Amino acid sequence: MNPGQEGKRTTVSRRPNILLIMTDQQSANMMSCTGTSWVDTPALDTLASEGTRFQQAICANPVCVPSRMSMATGIMSCRIAAPDNGIGMKAVLPDAVADNSLGLLMQRAGYDTFYGGKVHMCPQLAPLQAGYDVYHKNERDTLADACVEFITEERDQPFFAVASFINPHDICYVHNAKVGRDPRMPTVTALYEQADQLPDAALPPLPDNFAVPDSEPPGLHGRCNTTAITPSGTMYLTYTERDWRIYRWVYARLTEQVDHEIGRILDVLKANGLEDDTVVIFTSDHGNMHANHGLASKGVFYEESVRVPFIVKHRGVIPAGRVDAQHLVNTGLDILPTCCDYAGCDVPAGLLGISQRMPAQADADAASHDYVVSENGIGRMLRTQRWKYTIYAGNAPREILTDLAADPGEMRNQANDSACADVLSRCRNTLRGWFEQSGDAEGLRNYVADAT
Repeated sequence: MNPGQEGKRTTVSRRPNILLIMTDQQSANMMSCTGTSWVDTPALDTLASEGTRFQQAICANPVCVPSRMSMATGIMSCRIAAPDNGIGMKAVLPDAVADNSLGLLMQRAGYDTFYGGKVHMCPQLAPLQAGYDVYHKNERDTLADACVEFITEERDQPFFAVASFINPHDICYVHNAKVGRDPRMPTVTALYEQADQLPDAALPPLPDNFAVPDSEPPGLHGRCNTTAITPSGTMYLTYTERDWRIYRWVYARLTEQVDHEIGRILDVLKANGLEDDTVVIFTSDHGNMHANHGLASKGVFYEESVRVPFIVKHRGVIPAGRVDAQHLVNTGLDILPTCCDYAGCDVPAGLLGISQRMPAQADADAASHDYVVSENGIGRMLRTQRWKYTIYAGNAPREILTDLAADPGEMRNQANDSACADVLSRCRNTLRGWFEQSGDAEGLRNYVADAT
């Protein structure tokens, strides 16, 4: 992986506003512009048609808290004591990290700052402590209005605004609606009841990779929770094909609801003549297993869980309607240096991310990652353009090697394929090198396999 842009200052002739829009638990393919016919996302489709959509964007950790903490700091989550949600919420960041989080960097660069919606990070990254002048707590009904009010204010300096929407995260509550509890989520209950009345022909199809892959590490499905809000273990064992199709239908509707809210913000940018002066970045904290391999929720390293949407738009600067299938993006590492690049401020020393400003502009000389890594408390994942190597905790066999070019659904584990022995060895060695480069002591202890 190329070194980061530590200590580097870039200049932009006119510093733009920056609008960072995030959803929660939205897989990269959950937009109609990606060819998914059973969801309709006109706002995000329009955004993609006006900017660059990156097809190879990976979150740093496929769980909410650690992914968000990585995006806020530009540091891999396990390096800041946030491998998962529970531990991450209690993490205490070193002063050098907390003092250089994204909001503070933008504030010090002279931006008016706003944070609206879901936070779900450790206390030091609470918006009003982390550089945001304005914090709007609501993550559903009033978030778009608050964001619109902020970005349309008259001001003498640019703005940096984060609109962090909760949905389609409410997919987590569909099982509760199915079994008739959780009155806190009337919208989800209503959607489930509507879907339950539909004929099969009106429900999304099962995914092509619905089956459990060959040679999957046995502990992966075995560790699926049966008591969480989304009891993926129970769902795997008990759901019928129709149950899964209802689940997918509700996921689509929740995605469409948040698309509508995002559209309201984007429409106001246009109506107020702010498009030429505003960079819009869109992503999600992680994806969602929506019946792929018989799984629900997140936390695993399959594409549906770890690959996220990533769109960058700057009218008149970034080519419109461009799809970038070449550049690998680690959203946890790359969003902070990208924002610093646009703001013309220093990237904190030691970070390993790469600004995606020049790749978004189709600059032939843009820096790029040779590979990206995702991690959490149960494993590590290395991903190149073609290959994905994953190693999970637990007893052997615990490695997965997938040729994504030939097997995009990740149905064949080639870790024991003698024809792939050289690839497996390179992946193991590259991942070990990343552990050393990034200071991943846990990775070196627990996730190094013998090179062949």
